[in-house]
Formats: sequence, C-alpha cells, structure tokens
Amino acid sequence: MIPKNDDITGIPTFITSDFDEPILYTPARTEFSQPCSSLKIITAFTDCDRISTHMIKLSEGMKNSRLIKGLSVEIILGMTKSSLSQKKYEDICRMIRFLNTSKGMPKISCRYICQGSEVHSKVYIWTYPDEHVGDMPYIAFCGSLNYTMNAFYKRRESVSMCNSLEAYCYYKNLLPDTIDCFDPSVSEKLKNVINNTAENFVEPDNSEKDYLVYDKETPIDTLNVSLLRADGSDTGYGSGINWGIRKNGAKRDQNQAYIPYNHKDKKAGFFPDRENPDDENCPMFKVITKDFGSFHMRMAQQGNKALHSVESNAILGEWIRKRIGAPAGGYVTKQMLELYGKTYVTFRKYEDGTYLLDF
Repeated sequence: MIPKNDDITGIPTFITSDFDEPILYTPARTEFSQPCSSLKIITAFTDCDRISTHMIKLSEGMKNSRLIKGLSVEIILGMTKSSLSQKKYEDICRMIRFLNTSKGMPKISCRYICQGSEVHSKVYIWTYPDEHVGDMPYIAFCGSLNYTMNAFYKRRESVSMCNSLEAYCYYKNLLPDTIDCFDPSVSEKLKNVINNTAENFVEPDNSEKDYLVYDKETPIDTLNVSLLRADGSDTGYGSGINWGIRKNGAKRDQNQAYIPYNHKDKKAGFFPDRENPDDENCPMFKVITKDFGSFHMRMAQQGNKALHSVESNAILGEWIRKRIGAPAGGYVTKQMLELYGKTYVTFRKYEDGTYLLDF
C-alpha cells in the first residue's frame, strides 16, 4: 500500500488542496532534525502577488523561529514567450529588488528560460546545505501546480512527492538555458518577448486584476490620507515620507517611508485591523498603483498611526519620489508636494479587499 503521508515530515504524498503549508513552508520547520533552507522552483508561470506573499510569510516564520533562518528561494520561469510581458518583467525585477534589500526577508532569485524549448514543468525541490556537495536535495513535489495565486487558491490542481535527487538534477540541467532577471543582457536575449505591451499581452495563468480593470469598477469606499504631519505644517525628518532620513545621520535606506495615518484622516473599518488585541500585526492588504506595480500594506505603530509597505519600507518612498520628480532618497518637503499638486494619497477600496493607491 502506498503511504498517505511522508514518514518524517508528515506531508501527504499526494496533495489536491491546501498546498501552501506542505509545499512552501513545512520542510523548513525548525522542529525537524534536518530542516531545509533552500527552495528551488520550476514553474511555467508566476506572478508578483504569489512571490511577495510567500516571501512575507517565510520572513515571519524566520522571525518567530518557526522556520529555519537564512532561507532562500530560486525560481526558474519556463514559459517566457507566453508569460513575460514588458510590464511583468519590470514588476518582477522591482519586487525582487525590494525584497532582497529588506531586512529579514529570504533571499530570492528569478531566472528565465532564454534558449531551447520553453519549460511547462511545475516542480518544487527543498534542499539543505551539505559540506561535501553543497545543496543536498531532501524532498520534492511535481504536478500541475504553477507558482501563481491562481493555481494555489482558485484552480483544481494536484502535486505528488517525487524523487528529490532526480528533480534536483532536472533543475540543475535547466540552469544553462536560463538567464538571471537582473542580467544586463536580459533585454537583448528576450527581446522578442519583453517588447510586448501590457495592453495587447494576455497571460495564460494570470489571476491578477490590474489597475485598469479595477479603475473601471466602482469602489465600495474612498479615503484621502495626508502625507503631512498631523498639524499639516510640513513633513519632517525621521517620519512619514522622510522616515529613512535622520538628522543624526543614522545610516539607513533613505527611501524608507510610511504614510501618516492621523486622527483626522481615520475612517473606522476602512483598513483591516487586528482581530485580537494581542495580535502582533494588523492584517496586510494588497494595493495596486497605476505605474509602480502592486504590493502589500498594513496599519502599523502604536495606535495604528502609520500605513507602511510590507515587502520593503522603501517602496512607498521610492514611488512618491518618482512621482514628484525628486531624487531617490532625497528629502521631501511640503512645498515639493504642493508644487506637484497634491499633499495626500487616495485609497480606493474594492469588494474583494483590494485597494487602488493613487497620488
């Protein structure tokens, strides 16, 4: 009789639902004598929402010691001709850059198949470090499950445990046909792919509704939130949009920022709050911008007096400075915001819990 669960991890050998925990997290749990520290993924398609939510949860697991420290995720995207629009290429690079420069996040890389036949495989391989061979494959899964939100949460998919060594060798054999998403020559090698525009490019496994789709729908609520101090006088050092800029010269990413959520702007129930007073964090919510992709935010600080981006504290600061034409990491004043034409951002809330963020 085929066992229903793996003897060591307790993971089912054939999975048709609830994929997250067994495939993306369980092998890295610290309760095991040999927790895995690296996940190799081969996928036909992916999306930024799947990448960012996975990395955030891995980070939280490392922070509370449920998962082993020093985790890494390496992705091979196989169906580049069918899934890599110019916008998707830019969004993936931007998200990975923010994640890899954010303290406490796992390290992540993404490589594209750039020669030979496209790859439609979906394989997940967990490895642990070995002093003799480097990465030692420990457990692997293969099946129909793309590394996308659509596959993990909306479609009927299945995965089975497979031979981890053979799966790892398959992964290694694909690497010579790939190129790193940050390689300077990636545009040239994929020029027939990433010249596509978002308007005429349809992704086969895309579950993400973009800004233009939501923009045509009617939001259930709207809220303007000021970027200024509570008294409206200015912005200030070490807070708000200038959170990363300190008068004492403390070294940190000067794009780090949050949006002040002052009492006069607050609207009860507009953003998700803690279900229990003892919860460490407020629930995060997804925001989509017109020109800077999507990311996640949550209310933060004592009294929920701030709104910050979860993947990296620098996302909001870089986005706002780009919008007003200020240099990266430059000090932003009230006058600069007024010259731009706005001293506030606008959140539009939709029925599914997604928000559009406009400035």
